[in-house]
Amino acid sequence: MSVKHTIKYGAALLAVCVGMAASSGVALAKKKEFKPLNEAEFEQAKSMYFQRCAGCHGVLRKGATGKNLEPKPNKAKKTKGTLKLGTKRLEKIITLGTEGGMNNFDDIFSKEEINLLARYIQMEPPVPPEMSLALMKERHKVFVQPKDYPSKPMHGRNWQNFFIAIERDKGSIAIIDGDKKEVIAHIPTGYAVHVLKTVEHHNTLKAKDPGRFWYIMGRDGMMTKIDLWANPDKMKVAQVQVAYDARDVAVSGDGKYVIGGGYWPPHFVIAYSKTMETL
Repeated sequence: MSVKHTIKYGAALLAVCVGMAASSGVALAKKKEFKPLNEAEFEQAKSMYFQRCAGCHGVLRKGATGKNLEPKPNKAKKTKGTLKLGTKRLEKIITLGTEGGMNNFDDIFSKEEINLLARYIQMEPPVPPEMSLALMKERHKVFVQPKDYPSKPMHGRNWQNFFIAIERDKGSIAIIDGDKKEVIAHIPTGYAVHVLKTVEHHNTLKAKDPGRFWYIMGRDGMMTKIDLWANPDKMKVAQVQVAYDARDVAVSGDGKYVIGGGYWPPHFVIAYSKTMETL
C-alpha cells in the first residue's frame, strides 16, 4: 500500500472513530441527562401528576385524551417513550404546552417542579392497589333512606330550571336556581368532579320524574347521588367510592341502574340499584 493510500485510509478510519466517539458521547449525555428522583421527590411528583396530569394521560400513563407517557416505546400508541424524549424536551413541553391542545404549566408549576415532573414520567408509574368490593361497601354512605325521599318538591322552587355547576378544585358542586339566579347549595362530592348524569326522557324506557336525581363522578372514584326535590341540606342522599381513579358514570334510560367506573381498578363496570342504598 502506498504512503498516499495509507494516509487516506488512516484519515478515513480516524473520521469514523471520531464519529463513533461523538455519537457515543451524545448517547452517554442523554443517559446522564436523566436523574432518578429520591423518595421525597417521587412522592411530590406523584401527587402533582395525579392532580394535574392523570386526568388526560391516565393514572398509569397509558394515555386517554392525552398521549401515552410510558417510559418505553409503545408501538400500539405510536409513542417513542419519555426516556427517548429526555428531561430537557419534556420540560419544554410541560412549560409551553403543545399545539395538540395541552396547555402550558409554567404559570402553575415552578421550574423546579417542572423538572420533577419531567423526571417522574421517565420512571415506571406506580401501580395503585386494587379497590376491593369490601372497601367499596365500607365507603358506601346513605344520608337519606329511599323511604324518606320527598313525594313532591320541598323548596317551592322550579327544580326543572336548576343548574348544576362543577366546583372542581373545591371538591363540590353548586346548585343554581335558574329562575332567581341564586346559588342555593354547595354539595361536597369528592375530588375533581368530571361528569354529572341524570335520567332523561327516553323513547322506550320510561323513568318517573326524569331529571330529578343526579349522579356525580369525581376523579377519586367518588360517586354521589343528589335529589333536586329535597331541601338544600337534604339534597345529598347517598355516596360511594367505586375506584381510585375514575372518569364517568352512566344511568339506564329507565333509571333503574347506575354504572360507574374508571381506570383503576381496571374493571370498568360496577352496577348499583337506582337508590344506591345497596351495592
